[in-house]
Amino acid sequence: MKRVFTNYQFLRIFLFFAICFGVEESICAAQERTTPNPGKPKIFHPEVQRIPANELKDLLAKKADLVLIDVNPKDFFDSWHILSAINIPYNSLDGGASRDRKLKKIPVGKLVVLYCLCEEGVDSSEEALELRRLGHAWKNVKVLEGGLTKWDEKGYPMYKEKISE
Repeated sequence: MKRVFTNYQFLRIFLFFAICFGVEESICAAQERTTPNPGKPKIFHPEVQRIPANELKDLLAKKADLVLIDVNPKDFFDSWHILSAINIPYNSLDGGASRDRKLKKIPVGKLVVLYCLCEEGVDSSEEALELRRLGHAWKNVKVLEGGLTKWDEKGYPMYKEKISE
């Protein structure tokens, strides 16, 4: 099946990548050139624990007591996210004040899983470090291994805005 993008959809996708990765060169692209094994993405902040997608899927199916945070920009979240996730964008336009207020409301002691789009976990691990600075224990803060991209590739439940064909 052939997908046809409207100008509006193309613009939204373009703006998403421009916001996430900046007008200049993206961190992920720069990392690919410097990584000895470009087939395997470099993991940013390896000190932050990762949770495999299948384990998160099982926890969500069991309705485990956890907070799932999508750190992507709001426009992207509105069109593509894991069910039950809340949106706390890492790169917010208000300078991070809104993000900080929202992060401070997350109960300390609760399991928190963060994810972003890319497999490297650039933004999600940065936001995980913010939670650590706010008093969350390392064992309770995890980043989704492979990000939203891998979650989608596995066909796990998520909200996806329909794209006209």
